[in-house]
Formats: sequence, structure tokens, C-alpha cells
Amino acid sequence: MDFNAWRPEDTARRFSIMGASSLGTFLWIGLWLGSGLNPLLALLVGILVGALTHLIAFPILRAIFRR
Repeated sequence: MDFNAWRPEDTARRFSIMGASSLGTFLWIGLWLGSGLNPLLALLVGILVGALTHLIAFPILRAIFRR
């Protein structure tokens, strides 16, 4: 895989998905095991936070990588 061939949009999308999925997974496990929340409810919260993180981080990272 040629990392130099990635466009700024590709890099921003991959980094935002990586960060959002990491945060969503961490939050899901933390809510489920740490606070004793129902696993399905904790999964739903993790998915929602991950999706919101991606929607916020992607335009910011795209603007940073276009410089």
C-alpha cells in the first residue's frame, strides 16, 4: 500500500474512523463493565458516540491535511 498516494480526504477519513471506533469501543466496554450498564444499551451509546466523533473529526482532519 502506497501511503504517499493517499489524498488528504483518504487520510482524514481513515484517521477519523480509527479514532471514532477506538473511542466508541472504549466507551462501550467502560459503560458495560465499569458502570454495569446493560450491554446492548452500552453498545448503542458507544456506536452513537463513535458516529458523532467521526462526524466532528472528519471535517477538522480534512482541513488540517489539506494544508
